[in-house]
Amino acid sequence: MLRRARPLLPRRALASSNSPRIKAPIGWGGLALVGAAGGGLAVYYNVEKEKRQTAAAKKQTTYGVPSLGGPWTLVDSADGSVVTDASFRGDYVLMYFGFSKCPDICPAELVKMGEVLARLDAKAGSPRVKPLFVSLDPRRDSLRQLRHYAADYDARVRFLVGTPAQCRAAAKAYRVYSSVADEDANADDDYLLDHSIVLYLVGPDGAFLDFFTQST
Repeated sequence: MLRRARPLLPRRALASSNSPRIKAPIGWGGLALVGAAGGGLAVYYNVEKEKRQTAAAKKQTTYGVPSLGGPWTLVDSADGSVVTDASFRGDYVLMYFGFSKCPDICPAELVKMGEVLARLDAKAGSPRVKPLFVSLDPRRDSLRQLRHYAADYDARVRFLVGTPAQCRAAAKAYRVYSSVADEDANADDDYLLDHSIVLYLVGPDGAFLDFFTQST
């Protein structure tokens, strides 16, 4: 008995819905959306990171006051008189340790000192603050050199120096770090000093109160 053959299906029918369809590549609009989404995620990540770092910093607790300060003896470059830490009792003192040959950082901090004094002048009831610049470079910072250097800054800043031992003692009392940046140039008196960039606030009783870094 002969069986009737099934009619052949068209080729389109053979490509039924069961066959996977190949999607067209993503267009420029889609790429733009993906890029924008990625950029948004990056911004969100950075913002959240900053928030967490700030929150972590606020959680840190400091106990007590750092053991800074102590007796020192130096010479005021203005008149050559000997001054000590006790010479400034009764006033707040803002101290900075630096050197007159500093090309940029020390001048910026001295200008900052002048701005602080100006703001205090404009605010009624502000306490008296005595600004002091203590030399870390007695080898080159003579009294004459410091008097010349002082002319560029607020007239109330007193520039102090002493013997190498006296300058080291004052710096040690406030844990100020300093070292010659280039030992080879030391013999030529043409060298820079690496040193701490900190302003120290001392109370009327001579006790250390607070310190302020370069970014403050």
